[in-house]
Amino acid sequence: MKKILEAIWKFINSKFFGYALVIIAIIIIASQCQRNRNLKQDNIINEQNLAAKDKEINSYKNKNDELVAEKAIYILTEKELKKENKELSDKVKAQSGHIISLNNVVFGLKQDTTILHDSIRYLKAIIGNAIQLDATSWVMPWTLEYKWDKDNYDIFKGRTFVDLDTNTFKLTHKNTVLDYRDSQIDLTFGEKVVDGKYNVYITTKYPGLSAKSMSGVLIDPNFSPIKNLVHKRHWFSGFSVSVGLTPGWDFINNKFTVVVGPSIGYSIYQW
Repeated sequence: MKKILEAIWKFINSKFFGYALVIIAIIIIASQCQRNRNLKQDNIINEQNLAAKDKEINSYKNKNDELVAEKAIYILTEKELKKENKELSDKVKAQSGHIISLNNVVFGLKQDTTILHDSIRYLKAIIGNAIQLDATSWVMPWTLEYKWDKDNYDIFKGRTFVDLDTNTFKLTHKNTVLDYRDSQIDLTFGEKVVDGKYNVYITTKYPGLSAKSMSGVLIDPNFSPIKNLVHKRHWFSGFSVSVGLTPGWDFINNKFTVVVGPSIGYSIYQW
């Protein structure tokens, strides 16, 4: 028993024990710092997901006079998304492959006389020649073209049917049908960070188009296979700073030694 106690006392008074205490202290401090970083990240993600629950959409005009609709999105795993937003979760499940992110937008289109009547510079109206169908019935083909800009336009083609009273020369509208529509809407989708929140945004110059609802999710990158698509450097990846225990040989005192402390190195290969 005495020999065991002497061995323990000798170990406690050795330099190696001191080195071990330093290493343990460094590990404990580093672990605590990592836990603090994880807690901070969890709080940020929780705030992000609370903002994503808010139904309000931020709408404004950008520097290019484009309408912008913007909203925070979720950062969740697919399992967590099912609990938070089942409708969005179902849209994710409907896709094939591994989903990285998904955004859903419901648009509304409302164009009143301010846009349709007063925007004459955009409008080209063409009335075709009337075609007689029988003694009193006529049809008039027509075309309406709205060229909002080079990327946004609407082209409508249809026919209007009328009856002509040959005695009074009074026209009676019978029916109007739309035969053709060709519309093009330029939309820009994207994601960005605003005030610490991960937002999805949509911009357009198409008049009267607005987002009625928006929702989206970024599948937690820790559970995403996207990292397999990113090329990682293995050879000569750069300098690094670390703290560790390094065994070596003391050439001055001609003996084995252990060095504890910070070190600067250059990574030749990492995996």
